[in-house]
Amino acid sequence: MGRREALPDWLNLDVIDAELAEQELRARGLLVEEQAQAARPLTLKEFVHVFWEVLEPGTPLAWGWALDAMCLHLEAAARRLIKRLIINVPPGTMKSSLTNVFFPAWVWAELNASERFLAVAFTESLALRDSMAMRRLILSPEYALRYGDRVQLTRDNNAKGEYDTTARGRRAVRPLTAATGVRAGILLIDDPNNAAEIHSPAHRRTINHAYDTSLSRRGADPKQYVQICIMQRLHQEDLTGHLEEKGGWEILRLPEKYEPEHRTVTSIWEDPRTERGELLFPEFRDAADYAQAAHDLGPFGEAGQLQQRPSPVGGGVVKDSWWRYHAPAELLPHLKPVLVQVVAEDGTVTEQEAVVVPTPTTFDFRLTSWDLSFKGNKTSDFVTGQAWGARGADHFLLDQTRGRWGYVQTKAKVTEFAERHPDITEHVIEDKANGPAILDDLRPTVSGLIGWEPEGSKESRVNAESSTIHAGNVYLPHPQLAPWVNSEYRPEWIQFPNGAHDDQIDPTTQALQRFRLKRRRAEQERKKPGPPIPAPTHTMGLGQASSFRTRR
Repeated sequence: MGRREALPDWLNLDVIDAELAEQELRARGLLVEEQAQAARPLTLKEFVHVFWEVLEPGTPLAWGWALDAMCLHLEAAARRLIKRLIINVPPGTMKSSLTNVFFPAWVWAELNASERFLAVAFTESLALRDSMAMRRLILSPEYALRYGDRVQLTRDNNAKGEYDTTARGRRAVRPLTAATGVRAGILLIDDPNNAAEIHSPAHRRTINHAYDTSLSRRGADPKQYVQICIMQRLHQEDLTGHLEEKGGWEILRLPEKYEPEHRTVTSIWEDPRTERGELLFPEFRDAADYAQAAHDLGPFGEAGQLQQRPSPVGGGVVKDSWWRYHAPAELLPHLKPVLVQVVAEDGTVTEQEAVVVPTPTTFDFRLTSWDLSFKGNKTSDFVTGQAWGARGADHFLLDQTRGRWGYVQTKAKVTEFAERHPDITEHVIEDKANGPAILDDLRPTVSGLIGWEPEGSKESRVNAESSTIHAGNVYLPHPQLAPWVNSEYRPEWIQFPNGAHDDQIDPTTQALQRFRLKRRRAEQERKKPGPPIPAPTHTMGLGQASSFRTRR
């Protein structure tokens, strides 16, 4: 009793009980955390850490700087510092949960409960899955304890694919190709392309057309409309490739393994890695996991889905290092070496000099080879004509003309190219699609036109001719004399079959097929009884070195 009388007047039993209760809450890690959370806003990263257990109880949260980078750019988009954002990131890096679940829940809680979201994906069921996960988060006691006074869902519109807040915010899911009838402040596009259909031109056109004609116009306020596309790369013409070509997008590209030549720098961030081969997310996927994933996906899957560039370094079906080069003998001493990248089995990339030989002055056979597609607009395929010469087992690409031309202009270009190479008397045109019309119209004026029916699909033709290229029997003009070799021809082969175009590949495989047939026929003629029949010989004077230039 004496001790109690010695206590200050303010320190009564109620205060002591409250202090003991507070110490107990603090010891359990409850009081300080909740008070701190209530005292200041949370960043998106902090928000995910606080609410992770709500959606993934018992599952440890693996976190790395890659997620920091995604959070940084998503926050900038929510604040309208970035209006058009593409995030290219490998699968399994929490991209859907971060972008479609935690991010919109954070925006409502910390920035604007009246924000309206439209979420689309190629697989609508996955978009619905994320929508339901976000609704579970919003309705959780933990979220309500902190944000219940700001974020409440209405009762009259609270379905798994669409729900509203009492502040007139909304999160709606729509099919990617049927998003009419809804407008939003933030568009969320998650994996818009189907990996199983990515090699279908019709699929790629459908997705890109859906964006151009619908999704791009879904903004409630065009000046404040934010568009976010998060996906793995699958093809040069996937939605990322389409949007990148249109321009105006901030692109956060996060390859699984660091490649200094493809280092990502955005307006607010740069890749912190410095050593080639450094992993993106070792907390989640280590070197052994990467090797297994690369083995399972194959070279094109590794390049696109893991490295976020649809074409493998050094080429896929046809390696860039397989090509050889030629130039007029008198010019060889004055030309720079042709450097190519060679990828070893362990992934090491080295640079080597390619073989360069003098251009033959005589050939066994010569021809031009054409791939025709004459719509004549800026989105149509190219028309490509090539001049070739064959000597023994070797094949030499001598000249190329290429452009987006209509029917009338294409006829003029075929005629002009034939006149440019008067020693070539055989002009091979694929005898399907637009080919028959050109053949019919030009036969009266251009001699030597031959309709050619190619054997097999594009892929099978490339595979069939890859051994000829690999053996070193195909020579390209020296890039210093023909700049289009580096700017157009080689990139198309490196990207095949994931490239946007194959108009330079088709006439090449067509020419190689035709030469093989001509050699076979010549050999049969030589084996016939009677005097031997010499193979035809054509000459190319040194004055024709100018034919290395592409004329448009």
